[in-house]
Amino acid sequence: MRWSNCIWFAVRLHVRREAAGREGYLVWRWSRWQRVRWIRFPHCLYGEIRRGRMRLVSYKPDRPARQILPPPLFRGSVHWGDPPPETAHVPH
Repeated sequence: MRWSNCIWFAVRLHVRREAAGREGYLVWRWSRWQRVRWIRFPHCLYGEIRRGRMRLVSYKPDRPARQILPPPLFRGSVHWGDPPPETAHVPH
């Protein structure tokens, strides 16, 4: 657990992996943090193609609290994958 944010985490990881000779990508999507639906903020993830599939890793807050503005730095942890938004879930 450390103070950082998704952008710093993804950029640092990209630089380290690139220095090690690995090809990776910065992946951007809209954050699910927002409290007000029409105010959007970017979320940055790091991705690598492994065995023909994109593997994503990101830094997310340990205790997310929906606020109007996300904090510039927060205590968080590393999360593998990026589940689809809850609103995209379609029941069978």
